[in-house]
Amino acid sequence: MAATKDYAGKILISLADGKNLGEVKDLYFDPEVTKIVAAHLGKSGIINRKSLMVDVSHVKLFGLDAWLVDGSDIVIAKDDVQGAESYLLGDALRGRDIQTDGGTKLGTVGDILIDAQNNVVGFALSKVNVEGPIAEAKAIARVAISSLGSEKEPMTAILEKAETVKVPGA
Repeated sequence: MAATKDYAGKILISLADGKNLGEVKDLYFDPEVTKIVAAHLGKSGIINRKSLMVDVSHVKLFGLDAWLVDGSDIVIAKDDVQGAESYLLGDALRGRDIQTDGGTKLGTVGDILIDAQNNVVGFALSKVNVEGPIAEAKAIARVAISSLGSEKEPMTAILEKAETVKVPGA
C-alpha cells in the first residue's frame, strides 16, 4: 500500500528515447475514486493554460525515483481526453472532511491510499475527530465511504464499516 504523496515528484522517462517527459505533480482518479487513471504533470501555456496528463496505462514501471513510460508522445492535454472532465484530482480530495450520515465529523482526508494495482483502498486522515478504531488506524477504508461529497460538501462514511473494515495493507 502507498500514499499518493509518495508519487509526487516522480519523473516520467520515455522507454523509446530516454526523454524526460515531466514530473508527477498529482494524480487523477476516476469519478468514483476507485482507481488512478492518470498522472497530472502540471499546466502548460502562458495565456491558455492546459492541464497536462499521462494515462497510467502507458506507465510500464512505477520505479522508486522515476516512472518508465512507453513513448514520448503520450503527454496530452486533459481537455483532449473524452470523459476527463469527470476525473478528480487528488488535491480536490485532500483536506475534505469525512462525516457520518448523522453529521458526526470523523476526520479530514490527508491522503489517498492505493494498492499495487493502483486501486484506491482508503483515505489516510490528517485530522481525527473521534476516538476508537478510526483514531487508532488514522485511516478509513474506501468501502466505508458512501458519498464522496464535493468541494463544499464533506464525504460521508458508514460508521459501522469505518470502524470495522480495515484498510487493506495497513
